[in-house]
Amino acid sequence: MPAIVAIVAGTFIAPVYAACMGGGIGLVFCFMSRRQALPFFLLYGTTVVLLLLSVVFVLFPYSPPGNRLPILFEGILLLPPLLLLALGNRWVAPASANAAAHRQHSLLQGAEAAIVSARIVFILALIHGLFLLLAWLAGHPADGKVDIMLYKVAPPGVFAMAILLNQAGIVYFNRRLKRVAFVPVVNTCGEIVGKKPLLSTILRSDKEAVYPIIRIAVTVYGMLYLLPRPQNCLNEAGKTDLPVESFLIYGESVEQAARRAARHVFPKASLSSLCFNFKYYYHDDNSNRLVYLFLLELDNDAPLLTLHQANGKLWPIGQISRDLGKGYFSKFLEQEFEPLKEIICTREKYREF
Repeated sequence: MPAIVAIVAGTFIAPVYAACMGGGIGLVFCFMSRRQALPFFLLYGTTVVLLLLSVVFVLFPYSPPGNRLPILFEGILLLPPLLLLALGNRWVAPASANAAAHRQHSLLQGAEAAIVSARIVFILALIHGLFLLLAWLAGHPADGKVDIMLYKVAPPGVFAMAILLNQAGIVYFNRRLKRVAFVPVVNTCGEIVGKKPLLSTILRSDKEAVYPIIRIAVTVYGMLYLLPRPQNCLNEAGKTDLPVESFLIYGESVEQAARRAARHVFPKASLSSLCFNFKYYYHDDNSNRLVYLFLLELDNDAPLLTLHQANGKLWPIGQISRDLGKGYFSKFLEQEFEPLKEIICTREKYREF
């Protein structure tokens, strides 16, 4: 908004007054936004540039020939977006790995939003520059209508259109997020430090965030029920694994998530024996998760016969032990199998008494 005010005012008043007016409007908006959750880096940068420009015009009075002040303002006010595009990603990428505090997380979100807005401004300015080049090659039509559009209307239009497109994107994204669940982001101790939308593109691209995962081992007659992982899962597609795995949804407890996930896979099974066993942190190049492992003991295999998943079967504990490390099982199952085996064998031993 300060850029639009300065450019429009520049068509009617002296450059120094136009820059001062835009900078003043920017200061007002900066003051009004001080209580907002996210910082507006593009607003701050534009305001600083306009205030510096007003000082320059006071010290060195200048008026561009041919009433080309809007073009001059547009070119100078592209500096903050260009700096954000050039340096923003270099700062956001390493800083996001250490964003634990709420304040730092807000700064990162504000920087990411500013980079998106800067990219929109740059694309629109590039299109405007292309039309200016074409008009110059065509020799400027004599009627002057093209000149008015390109030199007076288009400069503020670039920033106005950027604001409209940015707001349209925010509205669309917010409407989409209303239909999207969130997953908590935790530290290795399980303390919540943030949240992310439950979207595969976001979860797949963010390798630094730690997500809590619910996994449930199902036993029948002392054997472990395993089946291939779905082909559309984020990790280890097709590998033999436990039948139940789910993200923890933001706002629900670990126990609630376990019952929801178990009920989804085994709708007719009794969950009275569902119990938490242990948690562990797993990290490699493709996974970063805090796993909560539960155990569900079934009295018979009737609930397994109603499953729609193919290729699932009961595995004796000894057979799993012999096949570990041969590429049959998921890396998560191989990580947790030894303590899980001890729990299953101990429970079976006490069942005999």
